[in-house]
Amino acid sequence: MDERGMTGPSLEARPVRPTRWCGRRTGPFLGVILAVVMLATLLLAGVFADPQAAAQGAGVPPGLQPPVQGWLKERESDLIELNDALVPLVQKRLKDPATARAACTRLARVTSALSARRPVPGPRPEIDATARAGLAKFGQAAAACLAGDIPTAERLVGEGLIERTTAQDRLDALLDGE
Repeated sequence: MDERGMTGPSLEARPVRPTRWCGRRTGPFLGVILAVVMLATLLLAGVFADPQAAAQGAGVPPGLQPPVQGWLKERESDLIELNDALVPLVQKRLKDPATARAACTRLARVTSALSARRPVPGPRPEIDATARAGLAKFGQAAAACLAGDIPTAERLVGEGLIERTTAQDRLDALLDGE
């Protein structure tokens, strides 16, 4: 007896079915292709989007936006220099003309550098104005100091520090998105 007949129909006896374009093998393949196309679309949308606009649109506060953080980081060394330049005037240690000239020149140089910096990137100009609080007074103090008027310079530095201290809470609030 022939065993082929017992196990099932022979290949010659099977009916021929037409192949479909979406068969067992092509269905998963098309699913993978569709997933790749969708993922690529999402990635390209993210790549070509403006990061600053995306950050603002997502409700990210200005202080956490990369362009603003970069701006803050760039001016960090000048702020440290400003604080160091203010010390002799705040502590009223400018007794001899040579010491006064060096301290006043240092203050003039750093206030010029900070004043010349580009504004804060983004649509919030009040952040820039608040970050520059007191700089005008420090520049006037440096000019008075270089002219030899130490008492006026010390008074102007005090006024500038008051402006700066008052503005600091407002600057923090603006950077937090308030």
